[in-house]
Amino acid sequence: MFSGSYDKSVRVWDVQTLECKASLTGHTGAVRALVASPEYVFSGSYDTTIKVWDVHTLKCVKTLEGHEDNVRVLAVGDNAMFSGSWDKTIRVWDLRTLECVKVLEGHTEAVLALAVGEGGPTQGSKVLVSGSYDTTVRFWDLSTYRCLRKCDGHFDAVRVLAAHNGYIFSGSYDGTIGVW
Repeated sequence: MFSGSYDKSVRVWDVQTLECKASLTGHTGAVRALVASPEYVFSGSYDTTIKVWDVHTLKCVKTLEGHEDNVRVLAVGDNAMFSGSWDKTIRVWDLRTLECVKVLEGHTEAVLALAVGEGGPTQGSKVLVSGSYDTTVRFWDLSTYRCLRKCDGHFDAVRVLAAHNGYIFSGSYDGTIGVW
């Protein structure tokens, strides 16, 4: 198990003993986002970077750069990792090459939440869903990275998203939960 901290580290925990096995360092700002793929753990930081850690060796294999402000949220899909930032963008990173392949723009405030779910333009296709301080939820087609729709309905920042059984749930600072 991994945790990120305001002390700029990523800690590795033994799930049986709950003891800290390692502390991964290298960020120069608070670590506010973590996500794992089968090969990597990604850590997003207030230093505007994303570190890529090998899950077996716990070594940093790459630092992903490109965001112009704090990295606030990370998500993983089948072939890509997604990062949302206070710079109002979402970056799409290829899981094989660890290169940025697309920058998604549309939100007018910080991107605070991301989720991958069903609901693309064809049966069984997936979407990336983003939530922002601009109070909107956006659905992005994962095959074209085009914004399929922008949903209004919250009156404050959209802070969390979850995907389950074809539905997207959004939680907002306005105290409501949206079902999309």
